[in-house]
Amino acid sequence: MEAIAKQMELQLKVSGYVSEVVCGELPLPCKQAFTRHLLNTRNTAELPSWMTRHCPNYVGPQEINDLWYHREDVMHHLFREKGFPWAGYRQVSQFFHFQGFGSGKEGLGLFEMSLEREGTVLAEFVPFEPAMESPHPLFPMSRLKQQRLDPPEIPSPGDDAVAVSSGSWAKGTIAYNLDGSSDFRAEELQILVIDLSPLGIGEDHFVAGFTYAGRELKGTIIRETEREMHQVVWYSAERRKWLAMYESGERS
Repeated sequence: MEAIAKQMELQLKVSGYVSEVVCGELPLPCKQAFTRHLLNTRNTAELPSWMTRHCPNYVGPQEINDLWYHREDVMHHLFREKGFPWAGYRQVSQFFHFQGFGSGKEGLGLFEMSLEREGTVLAEFVPFEPAMESPHPLFPMSRLKQQRLDPPEIPSPGDDAVAVSSGSWAKGTIAYNLDGSSDFRAEELQILVIDLSPLGIGEDHFVAGFTYAGRELKGTIIRETEREMHQVVWYSAERRKWLAMYESGERS
């Protein structure tokens, strides 16, 4: 693939579903207080009767997310009683904190990539074999190298703590600076892909970042729409699976 001379700083701009995944440790008494509050305040009137018969303790994911992400006053009160100061969901990121591009469960999702200098597009990476004319080079994304990172192991907190995963996503763009590159060669660009399903997140082809010429690129979010929040889940060591926050870890 051809080289593109650098006259000023080059940027790789990637647009798609910018996603953040946070997994960390939460004291067990805090998790239990969170669950009790959910069960005591849930709106059962809107639940169909078959749902409450099948799952008497069911709480909708929107109610869980609202408490976890948006009710800091309630969270602070619940956790303060357990000796755990609450400062938002990122506070539990002792295990893993990923920022990249979500792609779902069917392989790499479609996202847009371009190489730019001072806002001028020098090249684009497209999800097909280029057959059209363009004022700048078009590189097929399928020819880019991919490196599969080892999936994260399921965290093993102590007996008095549990692992919790949460996060957010939004349509947006991340810019990666190619500092120190005298030219650009597409064959030196590599996509870092990781399976996050061990963390209870439905992303088996999460794009965790990029490397260029063997160096990991640092990215900055330059545009994003209003964020949507991932479902909050916790890991039950007894049942060996991720569960909704209202569920008990005890085997039925």
